[in-house]
Amino acid sequence: MHKSLLVGAAALTLFAASPTFAGFATSVSYSGPTGAGQGANLIAAPPTALGAASNAYQVWNETSGTIASPVTLENNGAVGSYAGAPPSSVGTPTTLSTGTPYGSTMVQLDPTTIGVNHSGEAIIMFSSKIIGIALSGATSPTSLGSLGNTDSPYGGSTVYPSAYNPANNRGIIGKTNDSFVITDGGLELEVKLTANNGGFKELRVFTSGSASGVPEPASLAIWSLVGTVFAGRSWWRRQRPAV
Repeated sequence: MHKSLLVGAAALTLFAASPTFAGFATSVSYSGPTGAGQGANLIAAPPTALGAASNAYQVWNETSGTIASPVTLENNGAVGSYAGAPPSSVGTPTTLSTGTPYGSTMVQLDPTTIGVNHSGEAIIMFSSKIIGIALSGATSPTSLGSLGNTDSPYGGSTVYPSAYNPANNRGIIGKTNDSFVITDGGLELEVKLTANNGGFKELRVFTSGSASGVPEPASLAIWSLVGTVFAGRSWWRRQRPAV
């Protein structure tokens, strides 16, 4: 009986201690003007990302799993300050290899009010480190940048734009008024974008998709249970009368 209890507890421990997904955005805050409805919100993934959505930044978590085939992104998630222009200031490119655990999160600014020049900042916290950011839109209807190339399969069920003016919309590369900062060891992203006169801006953030190996709270509790069982068994043996 005691052996069965120990085996069951050990199996449960291994189950609870296995890597678990830990890579989505957990909170969004905002700093800047609010007079035209500006702000920042963490929302459920919408059915479509097309059309004017909100004067506030909209942030939603998309998919998680492992990278299906190599994905090249313009920024590698290193801590630092970056800008859309010149293009060399967006950071160091990275390629996420096949099998890399990930979580993907969309950051969008798509104002409903024509003429809104958004100068506020969205501050986004993640539960694991940023490992790459997609920053470029389509350069032609048949040549997609990193955003277009990662809409499927990493964008989930949300419908993303495929026909638009790439000079004014979606990616931020080449844009002098768009910038972002990665801080807090790669767990925080501060985004400052402009989108006006019907334009919109987006970034897709990839974060590490597995826990760091530190035991989950449930695992710690089960290890404690195992220790209790061992201690109890030892006490029971000491109490048995000698034969």
